[in-house]
Amino acid sequence: MLTALITAVLIAFSFKIIEQLIGLFSKHHIRFAVYYWGALLIAASLVSKGNYVYSLPHDFLAVLPLCLLILLINGLVARRSGYSPAGRFNTFNFIIAYPVLEEIAFRGLALPVLARHESFGALSGLELGYDLIPQLSLAVIITAVLFAVSHLQYYRLNAESIRFMAFALSGGLFFGLVAQATESILLTILMHISFNASAALYSYNKRKPPKQVETAMPSFREGGNRFCKKYKDY
Repeated sequence: MLTALITAVLIAFSFKIIEQLIGLFSKHHIRFAVYYWGALLIAASLVSKGNYVYSLPHDFLAVLPLCLLILLINGLVARRSGYSPAGRFNTFNFIIAYPVLEEIAFRGLALPVLARHESFGALSGLELGYDLIPQLSLAVIITAVLFAVSHLQYYRLNAESIRFMAFALSGGLFFGLVAQATESILLTILMHISFNASAALYSYNKRKPPKQVETAMPSFREGGNRFCKKYKDY
């Protein structure tokens, strides 16, 4: 049990570990730490047994109500998330790279490592949604907490990062429920991308300056100038 917990913690903070190691050799390549991290996660998923990375979802209909609920919440919450990626490189990473790799790390690798142990199994008395929502397990709660705290790898601790961690905690709980019930991260990847894409879109629209409406009628000065030019010889 302790080994599984330590493994989950190491997976959760593996991005920061990779970033620090890269910084020892090349400051220039720190910018691409997410891709080195991704290569490590993919390698780990190939040698790790019983992970959820490459399996297709089981019992999709059982989690369909929960998936629809998550998509609805994503649309409502994304506009207030406060995420604001700048530039094409950061925007691509925010919408595609981080959602895919975070799902591999937390729901694809860490969650099944914990879920294999009975000590991290389903919690009695936490039947949610009258069978419309899968039963919550301690493994899902632990990975959701790790997912939330791991956001301090990307942001400094302040009021904004605390808000990010709150969103990550709720997302980690919902995504964890879906991943454990289906033994797959395919659906959680799609939902994670949808949330980040919505947040980035709302942020872009908020930053975009409003369009100036061109009036068909000329201004008073323009009209006066035209009048003077036409009748200056009279």
